[in-house]
Amino acid sequence: MGFGSARLPEFSIRPLATDDLDGFIAYFTRPSKADAERMGLDINRVPSAAQLRSDLKAMIGAPPDRLSSFVLAWCIDGKVIGHSSLKDVVPGDFGRMHLHMWRADLRGKGYGPRLFCLSALDFYERFNLKRIICEPKADNPMANRMLKKIGFPLILTHVAASSEISVVCELNRYEILRDIAERYLHSHAN
Repeated sequence: MGFGSARLPEFSIRPLATDDLDGFIAYFTRPSKADAERMGLDINRVPSAAQLRSDLKAMIGAPPDRLSSFVLAWCIDGKVIGHSSLKDVVPGDFGRMHLHMWRADLRGKGYGPRLFCLSALDFYERFNLKRIICEPKADNPMANRMLKKIGFPLILTHVAASSEISVVCELNRYEILRDIAERYLHSHAN
């Protein structure tokens, strides 16, 4: 699937659906060594494909008030190309946001910032959040460059694991502010 330069692609997000599970599962269970290293993934901590599928189906079917994590599919022209997840959700308060562009050929094209900001605003609304943080691996150039480009403030660099399937490494913590996401989307509207 190509995205021609004659027109701008249509960016959208939506809750992850069962039809999206194969792409999600492949991204985490079959990464290249370079991709696993870049994102700080500990491949030995990644659940089996069957367990991931079961966990994701449970999340998809759970009532919103029972969710501690949630996944939004990133779509370009209606095709899923990645996702944002919100983990450690405390409705009405806080969540930790993650971002993943599944398609390597679409990384670095400027699509991530729009999809990330759309996701952040959805998470703020969906869970009535006061605060979201995002903690990419400090030496992950694309994620850090994207968050800085949008304008989110870097508030801390520390050593930790960003999720249950991550290695302990140096992380950059960004404050994902609603007004910055809104301003970015407004200034980059089609």
